[in-house]
Amino acid sequence: MRKAEIDALVRAHRGRARPVAFFHVLRQPVLEPDDHAFLSEHIEELGTSDLLRWRARCESGFSGPVIQQLARLAIRDPAHFQHEVLGVPRLTLAEEEWIELSDLVRGKVPAAIYERVLARCRREPVQWPSEFILSPRVRSGPPLLDGDELDGFGAERPALRDLPVAKILAARRAGLLSLDDGALAALAMERARGSDEDWSADIRRFPAVLRDAILEKARRTPRGAERANLLVWLEAHGVGRAALLDIALGSIRAGGDAYAVLPWLARQLTTRAAWDKHGLETLSALMSRRAFSEIGELVTLAWSEAGQGGKEVSRGFLEAIQVAFALVLLGMAREALAAGHQEGATAALSALACLDPPSRVSRAVHELRRVPGASQDVAELIAVNERLVKHSDARDASLEGFVAALHAIADASC
Repeated sequence: MRKAEIDALVRAHRGRARPVAFFHVLRQPVLEPDDHAFLSEHIEELGTSDLLRWRARCESGFSGPVIQQLARLAIRDPAHFQHEVLGVPRLTLAEEEWIELSDLVRGKVPAAIYERVLARCRREPVQWPSEFILSPRVRSGPPLLDGDELDGFGAERPALRDLPVAKILAARRAGLLSLDDGALAALAMERARGSDEDWSADIRRFPAVLRDAILEKARRTPRGAERANLLVWLEAHGVGRAALLDIALGSIRAGGDAYAVLPWLARQLTTRAAWDKHGLETLSALMSRRAFSEIGELVTLAWSEAGQGGKEVSRGFLEAIQVAFALVLLGMAREALAAGHQEGATAALSALACLDPPSRVSRAVHELRRVPGASQDVAELIAVNERLVKHSDARDASLEGFVAALHAIADASC
């Protein structure tokens, strides 16, 4: 990256160098002279993991600044050095790097740590522990529970107005109450619009005739868990995905509980076609509430659902996720520029630079230049993104890039 681009990213992250190093500079496979100069200038702000990532991108014989900083860290905080460097099982430095490190810390760190560094100066076969795999756990939706259906129906039957809908349905099934479908639907619609009943526990036993009332209840309920259960019922009874997404996303835009409906939302977004059609509106709704953690969980759940049964998740699926998020960020940049909010535009463009969307996004990036009033920093970040997407085929698209973009927008927006 060029120095002007790096400086614009630093300003986008409110003067903090480490986020720029972590999200941008050190995610590049190859570093240029300005990248090395930036890292050297801000070396005291880098963490151990940053230093090791920098070292992995140094040409042979040019890792001196990294090794010297690792030595300073070992001297300042031996316990941290032991855990973050010596405790990394697959950390491999060149023998000359271990020798330089041992020379720098000799007599300045505890003997046990020095001996461990010294031992690394001899090339010996290393026995690594067996491989392990971390599998994401899919959070299941709220349970659908059964209740005491006929409790309250004794010798004296209460009036309908005193009974919740679930009790009325149970009495109707048991033959204790005569109520035709039209009257039942009208009563349920009245309750959906005006009562605070929670229909979650008994929703599985609600008949199809109550579909319109359940749609209304799903729109109005203040409880996210109830809405999630109603959406499951409605989906099972043939209500289209677009209509159900409109309910779920409308509640999120209005400030409703997003977490409760995430498992249901994820199940709607398990294919590339679904992300192409609904990904932009879904991520836009969550981003409008600054629901950064919810976005991360949604993508994780959708990825897990798409890979159920050992299926390989296609590259096209990940590409569609990146396109949707890229378009969200571009929309944020346009809105910020139109409102004269330069910091908002740089935050969105900083995050966009973490993604690897296909070249079909390049036109939308280039069109940002037509928005008047862009600062020099905004122009630099537009140029960075133009260069990144111009020849991209999304082959490098990854979940890591999506997560980096999500953290970058969260960091720059705080």
